[in-house]
Amino acid sequence: MRTWDVKVLYLGKITAKLSLLWPTGMPPLPEDFALGAPYLAFLLQSEGQIILIDTGISEKFIVDGKAWGGLPAEGGREFLRKALSKEGIKPEEVDTVIYTHLHNDHAANCTLFTNARLIFQKDEWRNLIYPLPVQLLRKDYDLDVAQELKTAKCLMVDGDVELADGLKLYKTPGHTLGSQVVAVNTRKGVVVFIGDIALMDFMIFPGTTEIVDMEGNGHKIPAAPPIFGPALPHSIIYDFYSYYDSIYKIKAIASKDKPGYIVPGHEPSLVLTGI
Repeated sequence: MRTWDVKVLYLGKITAKLSLLWPTGMPPLPEDFALGAPYLAFLLQSEGQIILIDTGISEKFIVDGKAWGGLPAEGGREFLRKALSKEGIKPEEVDTVIYTHLHNDHAANCTLFTNARLIFQKDEWRNLIYPLPVQLLRKDYDLDVAQELKTAKCLMVDGDVELADGLKLYKTPGHTLGSQVVAVNTRKGVVVFIGDIALMDFMIFPGTTEIVDMEGNGHKIPAAPPIFGPALPHSIIYDFYSYYDSIYKIKAIASKDKPGYIVPGHEPSLVLTGI
């Protein structure tokens, strides 16, 4: 089977107290602290083919250095250009862009990729066009992206798809109606990029007792009680039945149920460690 090389691309960050993300029902934090949650993309390369997973946030959602919830943030188109340039790649050289979902911090800047096909789930398009009232309130989606996608080379898939040798897409709703994960055959095995069904490692690995930030500093946290089961749902889960089905699916697909094999969309340590 074909193998793919993976690079983590830093596209900016949003900073919040961990207590803001702390799941309901968890033991209390011994100490609250500010944590930078990176906006990430993932660059896949194999046999001359270049694929990008997600494209970061639009600068229009960062006003006076603040993004969602008035939290300090940085990001935008130039962050994406710089991250690609660091890997020696121009946007027009990207063959395919895969969107885990179309939220504004994952699906901006799509007009940069003039030669790429853009792939997302059909149900995610439906969620973009007809967002729930709470999604409108949170401004989860950039409604202008719909107009941009209408003039791009889009492929709306429905369900699980083998996109290339060693690369598969799996529909995993829960965070949004049409979320999908990307399973990639690498030299160490199958790595699954899961978007925001879990934001960070501690949410997908409930036994985690330390969070490592983007500077490499460790912060102790309590392990989740067993009642939580396979993962810790965060506050932006719209369908809990689908969420748990998707979590079990993800853990069955990955070669190992451990960090580095299941990759959340905002895990801070990835900025230092890569995949």
